[in-house]
Amino acid sequence: MKSRGLTPANETEITKQIREVLQFAFPGEVRVPTIEKQLKSYKPDIGVAALMAAVEVKFCTTAEEARSALDGIYADMKGYTGRDDWRSFYAVIYMTEAFYSQADVDREFRLVKAEYSWKPYVVNGAGQRRERKKQPTS
Repeated sequence: MKSRGLTPANETEITKQIREVLQFAFPGEVRVPTIEKQLKSYKPDIGVAALMAAVEVKFCTTAEEARSALDGIYADMKGYTGRDDWRSFYAVIYMTEAFYSQADVDREFRLVKAEYSWKPYVVNGAGQRRERKKQPTS
């Protein structure tokens, strides 16, 4: 983000940049996969089929959002695992301030007995959610 002079405002903007970089190494392999289960389908943010790897991106501007992002990742762990076509999972937690360090999140993953197929990556960088325009009331 920094090298491109970008200040992200949401997960979508971060995901787009990660996908662009991955496409240099894996042309035609980077996509948004669907992980089918019996009653529900799950959609990681990024997938690289050749590596059988999927990525979930979280964007956090507060400590509360960072805690909530971890909860979301734990839920994703249950939904994403158990398929032979996707075996490695990465959680990119982009924080606009150092709410947690990489060591904090690694320790948390151990404490909750996170799936071994999941690896978290904590990234700190510029970012700010844009305020939504208020709808006029009648």
